[in-house]
Amino acid sequence: MSMKTSSMSMKWKTWAPVLLILACSGVASAGSISMKFVGDTPAQTCRIDPAPSPYNTSTRFYIGRSNFTVNLTQDVGGDSGASALLAEASKNLTAPQSSIGKLSGYCIDTYQAIGSPWPDVWEVVNLNINPTGAPTLSPANAAKSAAAKVADLQGLFARHGLTATPTADEAAAMGAAVWEIVNETSSTYSLSAGTFKVYQASGAWASKASGWLADLSMPANTPTPILYALVDPFTQDFVIAIAGVGNTNHAPEPFTMLTASLALGGLGVYIRKRSGRSRLAN
Repeated sequence: MSMKTSSMSMKWKTWAPVLLILACSGVASAGSISMKFVGDTPAQTCRIDPAPSPYNTSTRFYIGRSNFTVNLTQDVGGDSGASALLAEASKNLTAPQSSIGKLSGYCIDTYQAIGSPWPDVWEVVNLNINPTGAPTLSPANAAKSAAAKVADLQGLFARHGLTATPTADEAAAMGAAVWEIVNETSSTYSLSAGTFKVYQASGAWASKASGWLADLSMPANTPTPILYALVDPFTQDFVIAIAGVGNTNHAPEPFTMLTASLALGGLGVYIRKRSGRSRLAN
């Protein structure tokens, strides 16, 4: 019995440093970004079921692309996810020589509110690496896992969601499809059936969204989009997609890869030292 206890203690002492380093790298790689929500445009209106409290299924909600302004001079701590969003925002300046950029994405949170203009700080989560990092992607009793929902979102964005200037119907169709993927707990997607429904209130976007939901596979020879979730416990969460370069699906972020490599390298040195001491002791 004492031998088993000693063995388990040695294994824990061996793995504890690397587990601590990897845990710290996961926390450090999350990052955050300060942005201001400036409204949904282009957009249409819809009704949803279930509707968030205190609203009901007769309430009309805007559905479409969500837009933000971003201060490009902010310090994001060198995090690759937040830095990637700043780099993307810098491509869309509010004016020449401006330090304010723009970002656009889609809501993945139908239970919390947001207004315009609304400044906030969101945690940045790379969904390609951490599908469970956005709580809304794991509704209770869902037939599909968060990873499966992220894969469906990747196919949706690769096929339809990277358009720079979508029409109001295209943006509304994207918004509806995203909401359906995120919120539906049954195994199939349908705007008019299942546990989550989106009803068309204006525009001709519902049939377009239904068609898009019928095929969420990744197109051949197309890099997987990188999906960044903006997560906040007190306001709406969003997803922003950036076109992938090469095979980006489940590729580690540079910071995470570096810290993991250092951790594993340190583990090797640690084990060799322990092994040397054991041989000397014997």
